[in-house]
Amino acid sequence: MPVMTWEPLLLATMLLTAPGSLPPDFPLHPETHGGVGGGGGRRERAGLRYFPVIMIPDDGRDHRDWQGAHTGNAPGADVSVVQHLRRAGFQPIELWMLDPADPGRQWTSIEEATDDLKFFIASVMHYTGADRVQILAHGAGALLARLTLLKYNIAHWVAAEVYIGFPAAVADPERAGERTLRGYPNAWAAAAGSPLLQEVLLHGNVPVLHNPLTGRRQRTRTLTIHGGAGPPGLRGTYHAELSGLDHDGLRCAPATLRLAAPFLKQKARPYDPAEDRDGDGFRGAAFGGPDTDDTEPSIYPGAPEIRGDGIDQDGNGCDLDPQGGRDGEIPLW
Repeated sequence: MPVMTWEPLLLATMLLTAPGSLPPDFPLHPETHGGVGGGGGRRERAGLRYFPVIMIPDDGRDHRDWQGAHTGNAPGADVSVVQHLRRAGFQPIELWMLDPADPGRQWTSIEEATDDLKFFIASVMHYTGADRVQILAHGAGALLARLTLLKYNIAHWVAAEVYIGFPAAVADPERAGERTLRGYPNAWAAAAGSPLLQEVLLHGNVPVLHNPLTGRRQRTRTLTIHGGAGPPGLRGTYHAELSGLDHDGLRCAPATLRLAAPFLKQKARPYDPAEDRDGDGFRGAAFGGPDTDDTEPSIYPGAPEIRGDGIDQDGNGCDLDPQGGRDGEIPLW
């Protein structure tokens, strides 16, 4: 994928102005399939109250799931997750939805999907001026989120996570091979007990990751919600079991949203230019922000990483392996 720089992307951004789009000045990566959210423009970030929420749908779905589509057996008509969060006090600039693939298609490349999510997280932070984001993911969207945070060591960019019906609880290993042959290449990877799920610990512990801002290891504040058909929730998380709901119903049921919305009401401070000494759009670590070097404008979350130079440009505590490879992140601590 092309390297990320803010100004060229702002100029080349797709001008999406219709309802159900991103703001026209949002720095969308040219290869990102799309997304929705952000309200009426960047000016709204002055009133930021909570860390922005990034909603990630199940594989083969898109942002419409969060707007009231595919409601399963959720009771009642109150099934729009976005509207519920709005009533709970979230503002439009605090609500974002990423489409990991084109509508109706799976994200066939885990490599590209994790790249896109990393960029989207950094873009939302830059656009809103928030120091961190929050993740609300459904089904295989939880797998995508955990893979991205582990792959890039960016859990410190996330204030809280809510995983609804994560794959370890809902995937059907007996049908995984059949679904793979029918054109759903991620079905096998997301089957319960698969090596991939074991690696990201979706049905074990929430990983403890190194935070380059503090030099310490930390867990991300996480809530897991499932419908009772599967293994227990992740150790090290808050957990809730809601029986009687199918996979789609669990995502948008009022009982789920009554748990998720308060969990995600993590207070944020609006961006203050006085706390961004190098002017790269991110608050410096000395002020509680994510910028690990507030004296150098080429170092910020999501910055292009220079391979093997021993410098952590994107603030994840790693450099790219000089031997090459797309995922060659090596720790610098």
